[in-house]
Amino acid sequence: MNKIVAAIMLSALAITALAADNNAKKKTTAPAKALGPVAQPLVIPKDATLNAGGTYSYTDKAGKKWIYSKTPFGISKSEDMSGAGPALAAAPTGRFMKATDNGETVKFERQSPFGTTKWEKKKTDLTDEEKTVLAQQAAKEPK
Repeated sequence: MNKIVAAIMLSALAITALAADNNAKKKTTAPAKALGPVAQPLVIPKDATLNAGGTYSYTDKAGKKWIYSKTPFGISKSEDMSGAGPALAAAPTGRFMKATDNGETVKFERQSPFGTTKWEKKKTDLTDEEKTVLAQQAAKEPK
């Protein structure tokens, strides 16, 4: 029984000493200095127009178009690339394709990130892209 009482008294004494030590540190510690300017949260401009998808369109003073959207993490701002035009156009038709004419059928090969994809089709079943690739291949071949 004496050991239990002694343990309780020692614990109480230790807790009191820690509390007194923490209070002393609080009084002597100088206030924390700011590390620099604080970033302001992004806000949707008042002249922004609401789009159908819940996003907002805005054109800044420099004429640059922006899209603002509300996310679970706050406001998101991205450049509007919808009117970018041909600069963002896809690769030229058939750039990674190769066509081989086999009479009634055409054999195609296309490079992809997962390797070469090969297929064969009848000339009557070709898509517009496949017809374009076949015509380009025929024009390149020397006669």
